[in-house]
Amino acid sequence: MERLMNFDDFSLYKDFEKLVQKIFEINGFKTEIPSKDKGFDFQATYENTFAYVEVKFYKSKLPKLDLLRQAYRRLLSQKDSDDSKLILVVSSYVTPSLKDEIFKESGVIVWDAKTLFALAFDHSTTYYELESILLRAFNAAIDDLLIVDNDFKNQIILQLLAAKTSVKQKEIERKGKQLCDELHKLKPGREDATKFEDKCIEILKYLFDNNTDLTLWEKQPTTDDGLHRFDLLCRIISSYQNNFWTELANDFHTRYVLFEFKNYTDPIKQGQIYTTEKYLFLTALRSASFIIARNGADDNAVKAAKGALKEAGKLIVILTAKDICEMLELKDKGDEPSTILRNRIDEMLITLTR
Repeated sequence: MERLMNFDDFSLYKDFEKLVQKIFEINGFKTEIPSKDKGFDFQATYENTFAYVEVKFYKSKLPKLDLLRQAYRRLLSQKDSDDSKLILVVSSYVTPSLKDEIFKESGVIVWDAKTLFALAFDHSTTYYELESILLRAFNAAIDDLLIVDNDFKNQIILQLLAAKTSVKQKEIERKGKQLCDELHKLKPGREDATKFEDKCIEILKYLFDNNTDLTLWEKQPTTDDGLHRFDLLCRIISSYQNNFWTELANDFHTRYVLFEFKNYTDPIKQGQIYTTEKYLFLTALRSASFIIARNGADDNAVKAAKGALKEAGKLIVILTAKDICEMLELKDKGDEPSTILRNRIDEMLITLTR
C-alpha cells in the first residue's frame, strides 16, 4: 500500500500488518510477502493448505460494509486455483452471520479482531501488542473482543483447512477508477463547471456512505437572507463509532459540512477562501468546509485558509482532483478514503502558527 496516510495511521497500519503476519507464523503458518503489489499482502502455507491473505486496518470497531465488500471482492479477483484459499483479516469485529454470508458469496474467509485475539491468546507478548494497537485505533474499550472461547480458538485453523467453496475468480468492478477517469475528461474552466460539480457530488456519494458518514446532500442551499448560495451542504452522521466524520464533528463542534467545487484552470486564489468563510458559522454548527479545486490553491489562498482556522476556528480544507482520485483508489481497495482528509487537516494543524 502506498503511503497515503498520515504518519500515525501509517505506523499503526504497518504495525498491525506485521503483527498479523507474526500471528500466522506462531500458529504454524509459513508466510511470504509478494515481490510486488498483487492485491494481497502475503501468502500463507499450513501443511498442504495455501492461502492468499489480505490485511485491512480499520479504525472503527465495526467495519463499514461498503469497504468490507470492496475488500473481499478484490481478494476474490486474485484467486488463481480451486485449491487456494482466501483470507481477509480485518482489525474490526465481524459477526459470525456476516462472515458466513461473505463466504457463501465469495469464498473469502474473514478473520476479525476476535479471531486474532484467540490465535494470539497463548502468546502473551503478541496478545498485548494486538491489544495496544486496537486500543489506539478504536480509542474505545475493547473488553468484549478480549474474551477468548477455547472451543472457538481450537476450531479456527481446523475450519480453515476444511473450508470448501465452488466460487470462481471474479474481476472486480473498479468504480473509483472509472469516476476518476470521468472527472479528468471534463475540461477545466467555465464550460464544464456544472458537469464538474455534478461529478464531484456523484463521487462524494460513492466515497461516503449515506448510513454512516453523511446525509442530507442539499445541493445549492441559500442562506436565509437570500444573499449567499453554496454548492453542497451535508449533515454529519455522528453516531457511528470512531468514524472520521464523527471525529470532525467533535473536534470542530460542527453538525454540517460544506462543499464547494472549483473547476478553475488555475489554482484558486484567496478571494475564493474568503467567500467560503462567509458561509461558515460556529453558532449554526456549520464550521467545516472542503473546497474541491481542480488545480489546488495558490500560496495566498492556503494562508487565508489557515488564517480562518487560527482566527475564527473555521476549517477550510482544499482538495485537488489528484486528492479525489487518491480517495477513489483507496475505496476501490476497500481502504478508508477519509485517510486523505485526515492528512490534509493534520497538515494544516501541524503547520499552524500563532
